[in-house]
Amino acid sequence: MIKAGFIFLTAFMAALVYLGAASVATRIISNKLKRQRFKTTVALMLTLWLVYVSLLSLAGVFTVGGLPPRIPLLLILPAFAFMTYFFRSQETKDLIAATPASWMVYAQSFRVVVELMLHGLFLDGVLPKAGTYEGYNYEIVIGITAISVGYLGNTRRVLPRIALIIWNGAGLATLAIIVFIMISHAYFPGIYSNPEKLNIADFGSFPYTLLAGFLMPLAVFLHVFSLKKLANER
Repeated sequence: MIKAGFIFLTAFMAALVYLGAASVATRIISNKLKRQRFKTTVALMLTLWLVYVSLLSLAGVFTVGGLPPRIPLLLILPAFAFMTYFFRSQETKDLIAATPASWMVYAQSFRVVVELMLHGLFLDGVLPKAGTYEGYNYEIVIGITAISVGYLGNTRRVLPRIALIIWNGAGLATLAIIVFIMISHAYFPGIYSNPEKLNIADFGSFPYTLLAGFLMPLAVFLHVFSLKKLANER
């Protein structure tokens, strides 16, 4: 059930990213050929990345503990490298300007589902309690508040700009906390006096690697996109 949830949620969010990008492209790219090329590029990049994550996972690359930490090096680092390139690209400015700010915030509600699945993994003995909302993972708060913040802050514009900045900053902070918890329990359990269990053999297998390989980077991407848009609007 949890495995199917990770697969379905990843497919749903990938489709949402594509549809959002395609909708914005329709607005800002008048040339039909260039517009179609852009849509094809987005679809191809999403597909290739998910295939990359899936193939390495199915091959058992991430089920081995110890150093070097494979999940951070082969999944998280490349995803963040792409984000750095994307947000420094000159063409990205037009894309950000044409994208409704509320989309990026509303989309963060998917984190509620992620947190429920993480709790399920804890109950199955895969993750430590510290990595769930019963421990030090406050991600579910960001997911629960996403719809109201998007509506009040972006659609109705009754929330001050600083409130949106703080909310996005809090979202990035909660992500940093959970990433630290997962990586430290998986690869550096010695830093804890009484480390909880993180079953890397399961957590590093498909489809659970979609969390580190797609869902977590997507949440970071949405926050940075929102902050960039707020900065540009100012």
